[in-house]
Formats: sequence, structure tokens, C-alpha cells
Amino acid sequence: MSDPALAADHRIIAQACLLTEEFSLKKGQDTARADYARLSDLEARKGAMARIADLEMRYNMARDARHSFMR
Repeated sequence: MSDPALAADHRIIAQACLLTEEFSLKKGQDTARADYARLSDLEARKGAMARIADLEMRYNMARDARHSFMR
């Protein structure tokens, strides 16, 4: 991370063993992408892609909210 304040924020959260919504959504994205990679059925892949898009949107909203709060 290039932003020292952001790095400190993440370190404090990690040391406190807290999982914020942002980190939870990121973990969900990783899981959804792994699930997508294993699918071969076109309809199932479409559904999985919709889930990935939803998680990305929610993750970006959470990240932007945290950035706004830290300003």
C-alpha cells in the first residue's frame, strides 16, 4: 500500500482481529471468482458473474465510504 494512513488503518484492524464489511466483501469476491472458474454451464456462469458484479459494486461502495470518512 502506498498510502501510510491506509496502511496504518489496515494494520490496526488486522491487529484487533476485526473483519470489516470491506474485507468481508473482498473475501466474498475471491470465493465467487473461484466458483466461477469451476463452472462450465453457461447459465450458471451468468449467475456467478452477476454475483461477482454485485460483490464488486458493494465492495467499491464500502471502500469509497471508508475513504470519504478518512478525509
